[in-house]
Amino acid sequence: MTKKAMIKLLPPLLLLMYVGGAAARDASPLTLEEVQTAALRAFPGLLSTEQRKQIAEGEYQSAEGGFDTVLKAQNRWSVAGIYENRMNDVVIEQPTSLWGTTFFGGWRRGAGDYPVYEGKSQTAEDGEVRLGVNIPLWRNREIDSRRAKLQQAELGKLIASHEYDQALLDIRRMAGLRYWDWVLAGQRVKVAEHLLRIAEQRDAGIRQRAAAGDIADFEALDNQRAILERRERRVAAQRLLEQSAIQLSLYWRDDDGNPQIPVRELLPAGFPTQEPGLNIDPEQAMLSAQQQRPELKRLQLQKQQTETELALQDNQRAPGVDFSVMGAKDLGYSSQKINRDELYLGLNVDIPLQQRVAGGRLQVASANLQRLKWDRQLLEDRINNEIKDSLSAINAARQRVQLSRQQWRAAEKLEQGEQSRFELGESTLLFVNLREIANGDAAMMAAEAQANLFKAHTDFQAAVGTPIEITAFPTE
Repeated sequence: MTKKAMIKLLPPLLLLMYVGGAAARDASPLTLEEVQTAALRAFPGLLSTEQRKQIAEGEYQSAEGGFDTVLKAQNRWSVAGIYENRMNDVVIEQPTSLWGTTFFGGWRRGAGDYPVYEGKSQTAEDGEVRLGVNIPLWRNREIDSRRAKLQQAELGKLIASHEYDQALLDIRRMAGLRYWDWVLAGQRVKVAEHLLRIAEQRDAGIRQRAAAGDIADFEALDNQRAILERRERRVAAQRLLEQSAIQLSLYWRDDDGNPQIPVRELLPAGFPTQEPGLNIDPEQAMLSAQQQRPELKRLQLQKQQTETELALQDNQRAPGVDFSVMGAKDLGYSSQKINRDELYLGLNVDIPLQQRVAGGRLQVASANLQRLKWDRQLLEDRINNEIKDSLSAINAARQRVQLSRQQWRAAEKLEQGEQSRFELGESTLLFVNLREIANGDAAMMAAEAQANLFKAHTDFQAAVGTPIEITAFPTE
């Protein structure tokens, strides 16, 4: 079969690994930093979270709109009846954040015939200009809905920023976990291929010895069984490698944001020989987490939002007492002896007798404030547990690394000794096979212990809330 025909028969994933492998054969190993950088640049979930910041900006702009200048116009014409007249009225209002004060000004012109009881509607020839201010004295003085919404929207921008920071931590953590899973899967394939290669290399020698009567025929059959078993192990290991590569591709993306499945040639030779340099003092870690975790910062800002709502609704239960001042002046000629200069003082009182709207909203805000208090306590406890658990995992993984390496060295010596005994005719292939399998299992246990160690470090740094910074370490 030609090389071109063989490529056509490969499954899509293996085809990608086959074709890409040739191009990537001389490439340097894929590092964790590359994967995390690619994830932070183009991961769709992170880009989605980033849009929340844009949403918060839009909500803040909308809240600022509560202080927009408002232009109102009213025009009325009486076209039939005893009195024919027309009225044009233009008003400009400007709400402010200064004690809830609203400034207003306007111009109106009333012309034609008006009944005596509407004489006020008549103005001089050029109309009447007016200017005034409305000042809340009780309700809406310290806080009103406009200022409350603006404060909450400003806090909302900070909340969106912390949600983005939380997404950064989560994605960096998941990229790290998937990366170490991929490296471990690569080690599993290496062990499986090593075991298969040993069985295949000695097959011819076993057959010759069996033919010469040096060993029993069933030894050759047993080696054939071992080859088949190890081929099955290799297939299973390759499947795990493909699966971990597919999962890693969610985070390792190209410049266009498309997932990239890493080929086998990009696997590092092994795990780093040293751990990331971290301060893993439990007390200091918990203190750092309380200061750095975005979830805690978000809850604190949500508490401030709720406190703003609580203050607003408490204020809304007070009577509305507004003081207003307005001056007016007529312009132009008037044959009706219209008063050209006017000054008005007003006091408006608004008292809701049942208080059900503000009272109900006040109850909601109070309950939300208590809810956030318990949510924070639970989150703090959970964070402390995450730190304790990750530190426990680091300590256990360190011990497992040392013990598994010792076990691996012992398994290697036993395999070598059993092989020597077999060559001298003092052992059987069954025991050789068992020693080889035990050595392979010990190698995998050592690799799993190393993977667990680096995954525990990944979890620890995510629990503390600090960026994961693992540079290129020497490999075995």
